[in-house]
Amino acid sequence: MRMIKFSVWVGVVFALAIVWVSCSKPPEAEKEAARKAMDAAFSAGADQYAPAELEAANKAWSAAESQMKEEKYKDAKESYIGAKAAFEKATAAVAAGKRAAADQANAEKEGAKKAMDAALSAGAAKYPSADFEAANKLWDTAESQMKEEKYKQAKQSYIEAKTAFENAAAAVEAGKKAAADQAKSTLKALEAEWKKLQTTAKKMEKKLKDKKKAWTADAKAINEGLGSAKKMMASAPAEAKAKLDTVKTMIDRWENTFKEMAKSPSKAATTPKKK
Repeated sequence: MRMIKFSVWVGVVFALAIVWVSCSKPPEAEKEAARKAMDAAFSAGADQYAPAELEAANKAWSAAESQMKEEKYKDAKESYIGAKAAFEKATAAVAAGKRAAADQANAEKEGAKKAMDAALSAGAAKYPSADFEAANKLWDTAESQMKEEKYKQAKQSYIEAKTAFENAAAAVEAGKKAAADQAKSTLKALEAEWKKLQTTAKKMEKKLKDKKKAWTADAKAINEGLGSAKKMMASAPAEAKAKLDTVKTMIDRWENTFKEMAKSPSKAATTPKKK
């Protein structure tokens, strides 16, 4: 009987020893499994799209790491198991987080698009400013980020683009005034050049004989262009400037033509007199 009791006692002690030994060993396998789950969570984008779930998982991981340092291996083992499950939960939550972030980004995109349309309607493309250039760059950046599924970054880029487009729209009047001032200055200079050119044409009337038809047509176009630009100056200075550029091209061409004609001797001078 004593032998039986002794044998039972030895068995119990042996079992307890096994349990104690197993609990006294660092839970490396559980730690490695939790680490892999952590890496998978970060790779999936849990830091951006499942921050709450990831925070809970990180707390469980930190607790396990502290317990390991204190050699509380049994507690650490349980914490690593819990951390693994929490990281897996964070990974699973990423898809829903991405959908929510994409919806938010698209909402901001709509606002930025309206601001863009308003800026274009106001004339931001005709009278561009630094804000308009910045807005277009931000818009392009946001569009690229959407394609790359970087929804949170895209959301911020759309918000910034919207502000820049609004600023661009507000800057149109200043740009319009600057364009009008430039057009007025150009008009004044061209009117002076045209007056000189007409005087030159009268002086060279004999040499102009072969080009009379072309000169008449261009003179009419120049007069009409200057008149149209003057009328458009206040309401559409960009278009007025474009028309003045066309007029300047014609004036410059005739100035060069007259210079070449002045260099060549007249027919009367080259024809020998009859004896």
